[in-house]
Amino acid sequence: MGTSFAPGIAAVLVFSVCAASLSVGAQDGVVHKPVGFSILEDYDKGEDLTQVEADFRLFQELGVTTWRGSFGWDDYEPERGVLDFDWLHRFATLASDHGIGLRPYIGYTPAWAAAPGGADSAPWNDPPARLQDWTRFVGALAAALDRHRNLLSFEIYNEQNSPMWWDGSTREYARVLSRASAVIRSAGDQRRVLVGGITFPDVEWIETLCTETPGSFDVLPLHAYPETWPPEAAVETWLDLGTAGSFHSRFLATADRHCGTRPVWINETGFATTPGRATERDQANWWARAIATFAADPRIEHIGIYEIRDRPVTADVIGEPENHFLGLTYPDRKKKLAFHTVQRLVALMDTGVIGVADGAVQIRVSEGRPGELYHHAFIRPDGIQVLFLWDKAEAPLLDVRLPRAGATVTEYALDGTGTPYPDFDGRTLRNLRLIPGEVRVFAITPAGG
Repeated sequence: MGTSFAPGIAAVLVFSVCAASLSVGAQDGVVHKPVGFSILEDYDKGEDLTQVEADFRLFQELGVTTWRGSFGWDDYEPERGVLDFDWLHRFATLASDHGIGLRPYIGYTPAWAAAPGGADSAPWNDPPARLQDWTRFVGALAAALDRHRNLLSFEIYNEQNSPMWWDGSTREYARVLSRASAVIRSAGDQRRVLVGGITFPDVEWIETLCTETPGSFDVLPLHAYPETWPPEAAVETWLDLGTAGSFHSRFLATADRHCGTRPVWINETGFATTPGRATERDQANWWARAIATFAADPRIEHIGIYEIRDRPVTADVIGEPENHFLGLTYPDRKKKLAFHTVQRLVALMDTGVIGVADGAVQIRVSEGRPGELYHHAFIRPDGIQVLFLWDKAEAPLLDVRLPRAGATVTEYALDGTGTPYPDFDGRTLRNLRLIPGEVRVFAITPAGG
């Protein structure tokens, strides 16, 4: 190739955000959008609050101060009319004391309330038999928690487009969502109402839901576990369901048309260090790829980390054995490499609003050839640029021209440590050698800053 920079590498060979969305909130080709993070960790009623507090300290160390998890209907109304919120009040107060915001999902139908005739014998994933029981519980829960200012939203059930988690129809779920939303909003509650996170961009499911109850939710969440479920999926292309542009042109277009434009969150995502299949380094590298990929999409505003701790191998889990190994730490809270990776990336990316500048990056291959080459570039409100680069198949040598001039460059390793990158002329990072599959992460301070 010649000595001039060719934007064609970035446009053709590199995964890029949807061009149709660049006109929304864009300035000079940079898409500005909200970005935030949370952690999912479920706690049953009665769990030792000293153990919960130890987790909250890990949240604070990680830099993520929003919790997501279940408030089980079966826990807090074990018998019809018998409501018990004492532990929940202590949990919410403890979270507040540690600066933790709460985003619970309400689910897990008690046996006494479950509709008969489900496909399995477990009642917890069945629709309620009587909507008035459900409505009364949600109203009582919302009223009881009203005094806790750190409660940010209510999510209604969980993964209800999967028969493992919802043993009913989409229309039955729509009625449950509609009733819960109405009772929360009728009380004047300003907290957001979320659809229970769905397991993939399910076009048919969202069309049915939005046709049945178009105005019942404020946020549309997705759950994403590519390379764990299914293992053959790739995080870089997971949103597109294997068809170019399908996430925006099919799924979001359908949701927007029938329900109106809503914020989209990846409310649950993670990668399992299953023994014999994936290492700590695999997990850390996956998190760098996942955060970069999801944050670069102009419609995704939130990334939910699953989870802070592994489950003990002796513990029961719903679903596959991989559910034991998704933590950023081990059951004893010993940190995995990915803890440090996510800690660094949250510090770089959790800025409230961020600019996505993929299209403003220019890449020249000076040696070798690109295989599956990806880049994502972000501009923070303070002017710092954050650059992610990786090639899944080859080891090209690159020169990378940044969207804006900069002063100094720091490269961050997966363990979060930073070192200066010297080969930088104020606009171009030169002689960047990629290792197949390994992510390189850079932060560039603004010129004159």
